[in-house]
Amino acid sequence: MTNKSDEILSLKEEIALVSKRAFNRGLISGTGGNISARINDTNQVIVTPTAVSLLDVVPEALITVDLEGEIIDSPFGLKPSKETTFHIAAYQFRPEINAVAHLHPPYATAYSNKARPLPLVTISSRVVLKEVPWVECAAPGSSELHEYVKEALKKHGDVKAFLMKEHGVLALGGDLKAALYITDLVEATAKIAFIESNIIGKP
Repeated sequence: MTNKSDEILSLKEEIALVSKRAFNRGLISGTGGNISARINDTNQVIVTPTAVSLLDVVPEALITVDLEGEIIDSPFGLKPSKETTFHIAAYQFRPEINAVAHLHPPYATAYSNKARPLPLVTISSRVVLKEVPWVECAAPGSSELHEYVKEALKKHGDVKAFLMKEHGVLALGGDLKAALYITDLVEATAKIAFIESNIIGKP
């Protein structure tokens, strides 16, 4: 039977793995984006640090915060992502959510600028995603952006992903792989919508 410290280490290793997969899939670039996961049966969340590329995330550098945003553990003295506040909002409003990925896939980000829901142009996207609403733009890490995300979470209580205007995608999952796969599906749907719009007209 594993103890809590083993569980936390395993979760940190998975966050590092998913972070690298997101980067290598082209869902993020540079030092953008952030990923987090809830520690089971606690009010604590592990989140990627600010100003560190997801390609370079290692388990030892991940930061633990509580649902008030207070730092519980930061071994290297790094700061949590400046967008941790809207990750926390997702966990507070959606108790079934255990992982959050905020990434910047290019096609989905382009569609976010249209300020309307993502066109669901495949049967898979309609079955799995059902709806991908959009969130208004505000400066990264700002209280305004936190409020926009919070209001979107209140209004759309069961969606799996949001387009964040001029900013990317916010994906919610029961676990880390689910959050990554949701982001991947949103990006693939946006890419197909773009191709379709250039073949048969704008969706």
